[in-house]
Amino acid sequence: MAQFNTKLFFLFIFFITSLTTHAGSFKDGLSAWLAEKYDKAFKILRPLAHLGHAPAQVVIGLMYENGQGIEPNPDQAIKWYKLAADQGEPEGQYRLGCMFLTHDEECHQVDAVKWFLAAAEQGHKYAQYKIGLMYREGVGIDQDSVEAAHWLTLAAEQSVPGAQTVLGILHERGEGVEQNFQTALKWYRLAAEQGEPQAQCNLGVMYQHGRGVSVDCREAMKWYQAAADQGYAPAQFNLGLFWQKGLCGASDFDKAISWYQKAADQGEPHAQCNLGLCYHQGLGTTVDLQAAAHWYRKAAEQGLPEATNALPVVLRLLEQQASHHAGSDQSSSILGSFHPE
Repeated sequence: MAQFNTKLFFLFIFFITSLTTHAGSFKDGLSAWLAEKYDKAFKILRPLAHLGHAPAQVVIGLMYENGQGIEPNPDQAIKWYKLAADQGEPEGQYRLGCMFLTHDEECHQVDAVKWFLAAAEQGHKYAQYKIGLMYREGVGIDQDSVEAAHWLTLAAEQSVPGAQTVLGILHERGEGVEQNFQTALKWYRLAAEQGEPQAQCNLGVMYQHGRGVSVDCREAMKWYQAAADQGYAPAQFNLGLFWQKGLCGASDFDKAISWYQKAADQGEPHAQCNLGLCYHQGLGTTVDLQAAAHWYRKAAEQGLPEATNALPVVLRLLEQQASHHAGSDQSSSILGSFHPE
């Protein structure tokens, strides 16, 4: 998912705070921070933060969180974010929510929900995205697909690519909203055009299967390629399948194996299974039962039925192969010791 550009946010914050008390000092500190002159920024902004200047408190929190000119200190980051959040500063609320979300404890997840909601209600688009995900997954709050769709829509309308992607999934599946392939396609495309790999892959699936659009394998392959080039494993698998089956022209097993390998190395079970099949049957490569068993086993351990069924077949072949070699070795030994009269 695309990440929030913190420094762009603070360029915006500067214009908001330019007429407030300490604006001149904050401008100088912000300029130093943006220029990565962290020692200077800290010297200017820390006194302002102690005086209660909320945007300065957030920047100091970021410096402690990321170790910018000072040693990383999560507790200090939380302290400064909390001071800003308590003043109603949405970025402080969002950042505080992110800090709490990194903890596994349920109480911290509840705290994350509290602060994400506070920021989201003020229009903070990344907080809206986060709270939408938490409603969808039931993390720190009761699962609610309708609420998830509500917050994700608000974030998607502010061009958050991750929110657009998930909102596309909701519309494709009819999860919390009425199922609508055309609407799903719209959100996938908006996110895909921003370079979001999951959206690019999902858009490819829509074109491949004709969901909300006419079937167009070349367009599907274009989007799979875009996502695969970013290292997105499901798209790499889909691209491998296209080359194996020749869905956009002639088959090319070399390319299929190459993409399967990239996805399999990332743990994608379908790619692991298909890579095992290539080694099992000698598709685009020499037969290698050991390699086939290795990849079938990897996929079977993730519960893929096709791999679970194929693995015993290859293991039996390996046993037969081992027995044959053992028999050949024994025959050679007998013949070697036989002296006819």
